[in-house]
Amino acid sequence: MKEYFNGFLDSLDEELFEVKYDQYRNGRMVVEVEQNPGRKGWKPSGLMVTKARWWVYVFSPQAFIAVEVARLKKYLEINNEIELKEFVPHSNNPTKGYLLFPEDVSKLMSSELYDVVHNKD
Repeated sequence: MKEYFNGFLDSLDEELFEVKYDQYRNGRMVVEVEQNPGRKGWKPSGLMVTKARWWVYVFSPQAFIAVEVARLKKYLEINNEIELKEFVPHSNNPTKGYLLFPEDVSKLMSSELYDVVHNKD
């Protein structure tokens, strides 16, 4: 476990983070996967295009979670019944993503089902 945490700390130097915010401070986590810039057509965004290793979600100024991108993708793949929702539909850049409730975030963070095994190179 310590080795894995040290790998996380090393990632700080490599800037391997995608940071998102809970602007409503309601404990829910939105995971964006598509956007429609200028209403010219939907294209992948957010989780689907990130080059980051870690997905950081800030719930408040003093509270955030960091989850490995591979783990988050595995969670969404396994829980494929989660509805893809459209956000800011009347804007010039609507987005689509998954809305995770606090109990979903808890499962994402703690269940062995979403553990990802990495091969050591």
